[in-house]
Amino acid sequence: MKTEFKVGLFGLIVLVILFFGIKFLKGSDVFQKENTYYAVYDNVSGMLVSSNVFVNGLRVGYVKEIEATNDRADNFLVTFIVRSDIKIPEDSKILLFSSDLLGSKALKLELGYSSKIISDGDTLSSGRELGMLDNLGESITPMMNNLDSILSSLNKILNTQSQNSLQNTIANLESTTGKLNNITTDLDDLMTAEKLKLAKIIENTESITANFKDNNEKLSNIIANVDNIVDSATKANIGSTLIETGKSIERLNKVLGVIENGKGNVGMLINDEELYKSLDNSAKNLNKLIEDIKENPKKYINVSVF
Repeated sequence: MKTEFKVGLFGLIVLVILFFGIKFLKGSDVFQKENTYYAVYDNVSGMLVSSNVFVNGLRVGYVKEIEATNDRADNFLVTFIVRSDIKIPEDSKILLFSSDLLGSKALKLELGYSSKIISDGDTLSSGRELGMLDNLGESITPMMNNLDSILSSLNKILNTQSQNSLQNTIANLESTTGKLNNITTDLDDLMTAEKLKLAKIIENTESITANFKDNNEKLSNIIANVDNIVDSATKANIGSTLIETGKSIERLNKVLGVIENGKGNVGMLINDEELYKSLDNSAKNLNKLIEDIKENPKKYINVSVF
């Protein structure tokens, strides 16, 4: 073999190896037939040529090319390759999502349910799937905007006069805190001084409680006796008895009033002194007569025998 032929054959082999090596490094299956599809995105941040295409977590293709649709780069046409054995329904979508925590992007093929299958070279509906970092970024952005607004408002509010007022308020708070500390110290001293008295009061309280506990049965008996007395009084109709007693006392008062006023025989006897003396003399004379009869019965009694 001539040297030129050997060099040419070697170069051809190197080119073939290089071609298949580049295809392999791009993630393309050299021996697998592939279909080409298209999608349009308004933002391809994080997407690279050779970024993977997945179906339910299985790698089935890669991004072949990314190019802007106009000079302003308002939209981007993404060309991606998918294995020909993957049948894509017409209502499927190709979603851009974060493939790792570093923000790298990949494509996710969400297969639809249509019975019509798209052909090689068709364009799919595109979309974005927000990951954890994307959600965090979208949440932080409005928060940062709000924080900027708050800080701007505070800068406007906190003018020189407001700052002086704030400083005075802080000084007053420090003074109040110092006074509270002094009061706390005084209370601690007072509690220390009165600790023995408090301990004695607590001890006496415990002693009283213990006495109540020890005499619980006696107290129960006393309460039971009081209940019995109350029940007995209730059953005895003390109220009616007291009412009748009051009526009797009232009648007695009326009788005593009559006697005191000298009405009736008893009243006249008590209040008329002459009548009292006359009755006293009559009683004395009657006694003398009775004694004389006893001593000289014959003087008063005559017995005749016929």
